[in-house]
Amino acid sequence: MSIDHPPSTQMEQRLAGYWGELLGQQEIGRGDHFISLGGNSLLATMLANRIEEELGIRPSMGELFNTLGEMATLCEQLVREQAEAGR
Repeated sequence: MSIDHPPSTQMEQRLAGYWGELLGQQEIGRGDHFISLGGNSLLATMLANRIEEELGIRPSMGELFNTLGEMATLCEQLVREQAEAGR
């Protein structure tokens, strides 16, 4: 765990909460990887479903295995793109 770099943005904090629930982890840092914290394909599918339900976006399975910080940046971009497409 890289809790020396805790989630700093709202999206990082939100995703860290999802990860924590699925992985049974209390402290998740920006540089942590879903897989190295115990994630697997089933948990990744559950994570993707949660992100889609809560945020209305669907990252690819491969994107779910990035660091928390990278994942948050990607989700922020997908949310922006979705908002722009809806205009």
